[in-house]
Amino acid sequence: MALRLVILTLALFFFALAIRRAGLELSRSEVPLDWKSVRWSYWVLSVVFGALALMPPCLAWQAILRDFGQSVHWANSMYAYFLGHFGKYVPGKAMAVLLRVGELHRHGVLVRPAIVSVFIETLTCIAAGAILGAVLIQWIAVPRWLQLSALAGIPLALLVLWPRPFRWIVGRIARSRIGSMPASVVQAIDGRLMGRTVAWSLLGWLLQGTSLWFVLQSLGGLHSESAIGSAMGSVIGLGGWHTWLVCIASMSLGALAGFLSMLPGGALARELASLWILLSIVPEPIALIATVVVRITSIIAELSMIALSKWIQYRHGVLKSA
Repeated sequence: MALRLVILTLALFFFALAIRRAGLELSRSEVPLDWKSVRWSYWVLSVVFGALALMPPCLAWQAILRDFGQSVHWANSMYAYFLGHFGKYVPGKAMAVLLRVGELHRHGVLVRPAIVSVFIETLTCIAAGAILGAVLIQWIAVPRWLQLSALAGIPLALLVLWPRPFRWIVGRIARSRIGSMPASVVQAIDGRLMGRTVAWSLLGWLLQGTSLWFVLQSLGGLHSESAIGSAMGSVIGLGGWHTWLVCIASMSLGALAGFLSMLPGGALARELASLWILLSIVPEPIALIATVVVRITSIIAELSMIALSKWIQYRHGVLKSA
């Protein structure tokens, strides 16, 4: 219990730092926000869609646990999934795994299958987003080297989505003394599991892009003496498929950059990658504001889902460990 409190406290500390950093970046923007012109209803919608975007990967992970023969109430696994989001703001990414697996273990889930399930869900989600972003970016006005770099990463991402390498690695671990786990775990890693996880992941990325799209729409009322106001007007005019697809690519490739950086919450790397892509449709100051605002709405969405899943646990009376 004491160790769990220490882990949660550490995660909350870095989570608070992420919120503070986002607030400072927003306050230092070259374009001061005219708060009266911000369309607040779109910020609310950004939070809503950011929260909805977290559900498909959660459902994918719950399905993996079932395939691994791990019996846990859906409310407990839902809370474990969202609690794990605290951990990604701690350096090294390991805390996200510790929080998720630790919460599941309290309810009788075996540690090793739980760890494998987290890695499969996380890597599949990132790889699916990388492929989606790499395809979309070919129709976006970004530097050619960025388009080619994205294409070059597709074979590696496809390798991650191929069940055989996962099955081989997990099989080797399962046969070792340290990683002993049921044979059913290895057998469950097949094309059906991976395909289903990819489908849920892609839906999540579409919703993440929609969250950013609403942020851009919320900034449409910004005005200044420069050409930024008219440029934003053209964005709202675009408002269709192209802008939405740019937002999806920005979110998916930004998340990939953040994941590979190993920095807490993907700090800076995520925003930089997203910024490059958004620059194809908006001026730099607006793109910077949008990346910071969507980070804030994403944090609010994560907090909301943690609170909601905790309430669901109470509602269903499944808080006690198995």
